[in-house]
Amino acid sequence: MFKSIKAIMIVSLALLTLLCLFPSKALAAEASFEPRLTSPSRDNAYYNRSLNAFSKYGYGMPNCTAYVYGRIYEITGEAPLIRRGNAGSWWSINKRNGYYEYGSEPKIGAIACWSNHVAVVEVIDGNTITISQSHWGGNYFDTDTVKIGANRYGQKFYGFIYACDSFFEAQEEPVYSYKLEVPPFQLPEEADDSLFPSANLIAECAPQLLLNSRMLTSAVK
Repeated sequence: MFKSIKAIMIVSLALLTLLCLFPSKALAAEASFEPRLTSPSRDNAYYNRSLNAFSKYGYGMPNCTAYVYGRIYEITGEAPLIRRGNAGSWWSINKRNGYYEYGSEPKIGAIACWSNHVAVVEVIDGNTITISQSHWGGNYFDTDTVKIGANRYGQKFYGFIYACDSFFEAQEEPVYSYKLEVPPFQLPEEADDSLFPSANLIAECAPQLLLNSRMLTSAVK
């Protein structure tokens, strides 16, 4: 019986140690992510000529590429690597240049690519995603909830470009803090100068720091 209890205690301690050393971080980025479900203001620098590469060259919103460029910039704080081409070419441009990882599984902040449209994944709910988008010659901004991987408006679905992965991974890096506890130094009751040689003491944790023996004795008293 005692051996069983001891084994349980050892396993529990091991699990606790693992949790301390490797804290859960899978949902850290998603928990802090704020989906854009309303239109950006016209003076938002990410979406206008101030920072938006497409807007600077006359292809500003309403335009799906200009919007996605601005949204990725807004999420990561860094200018996206895809900064040219129409919506139908983004998938091939990314693959050809190796800018970002890509795949068929949705991720928050990923670029959803169709044969002539791009949008940004804002929410994932079961087998559907909510995307934010803009439309060339149409709506300045709107959102839509679509089935993952579905073709839409007669356009073929290509996949997702994970343009925000590096940003989210950086946000999820665990931060460890360590506390060093040093037991208090105690002198014998009858302490005098004979306990300390005339040479200065060198602190083990900081060799460059020299402590005078008389100063140390006075501080301890």
